[in-house]
Amino acid sequence: WASSQNNIGIALFQKSEPQGDAAGLAEAESSYRAALEVLTRDSAPVDWGMVQNNLGNTLNALGLADNDPERLKQAAEAFNAAMTVRTKDYWPFQWATSQLNLGNALNYLGRHELGTDSVEQARAAYEASLTVFDRDKTPLDWASAQSNLGSALQTIGQRTNDLAMLEKAAEAIRAARKVYKRKDFPLDWAMTQNNLGNTLHLMAAVSGDPKFYREAVEAFELALREYRRDRTPMQWALATASMGNALQYLSNSEEDTKSLHASVSARRAALEILTADNAPAEWATAQNGLGLSLLNLSTREQNPAFLPEARAAFEASAQVFTRESQPIQWAFAQNNIGDVHWSLAAQGGGESEYRQALAMFEQAREGFAQVGYAPLIALVDKKIELVRQNLPK
Repeated sequence: WASSQNNIGIALFQKSEPQGDAAGLAEAESSYRAALEVLTRDSAPVDWGMVQNNLGNTLNALGLADNDPERLKQAAEAFNAAMTVRTKDYWPFQWATSQLNLGNALNYLGRHELGTDSVEQARAAYEASLTVFDRDKTPLDWASAQSNLGSALQTIGQRTNDLAMLEKAAEAIRAARKVYKRKDFPLDWAMTQNNLGNTLHLMAAVSGDPKFYREAVEAFELALREYRRDRTPMQWALATASMGNALQYLSNSEEDTKSLHASVSARRAALEILTADNAPAEWATAQNGLGLSLLNLSTREQNPAFLPEARAAFEASAQVFTRESQPIQWAFAQNNIGDVHWSLAAQGGGESEYRQALAMFEQAREGFAQVGYAPLIALVDKKIELVRQNLPK
């Protein structure tokens, strides 16, 4: 009976995971937990460990589908439980697989945190898996671990402003590409190009060297040779949105606004595929990015016509990035809406726009204070002071 429950869970997971079907994944979870009511670590250790690993994969997928960090923590617990049986000495490949899965859960959990604790643990798990996975003997598992290691290193480098760490991330991603050849694994090759583009973007931000933005755009353009809108619409949209992000920052080093207009076009195109239902976090991120590009265009070209769409985009992002679920992103959205009103005021909008800007900056400050984000608190305080100077005494 327990074996049947495990098999039902596997079937439900395989059907539901690609679509992010939370209801189907919840059914899979129930099946695995039912199996674990019969199987115990003492009576059937091998089967118990296998089901724990399967449960972890399902909880990880549920965490992603529901944007729920608690599910990701539960996934990590399940993988760690599995490895009390699937040890490196007796079951090296299964142990390495659970390490890889653990790394994924912790890496995703890190998205919900300011620090690097979970991501550092993810890094350790990926590196542990690579003590077993071998490029010659298990090339696909090795490449997956290298690619995911690159993702963890990228996050650590981003949060610590560590260029050397970002260079290590690029190195790991390029290592994965040695296995993911375009002719053999076109979509995996495109994934590595996309991930490399994201890393190069961060390298530009940390180093201040715009050449990395240009290289990032080139990497995204390569990814889009295989990520096609008609065949892989979601991957196409995400890579297009990322390219729009790189183009926005590249424009800061250019005298004209050509790249900035291209950024707006890319983000609008991505939002034709991304929706609040099929990819809420990515949709909200793209909306925020579109707002930033439009706000910058308004400032660079002294044209307030871009600002209503910018404000609508920021407000849309706050529908997903709520104060309760994502307080940092919510605070950024309030800050950005404040910037729109401030820009409208500066371009002739008057006292009403200044007052709306002030209200939004004060909300942003509350959000940043809620999570103790000191650098942004100081920045918003300066904006509040400057806006108040423009209001009647």
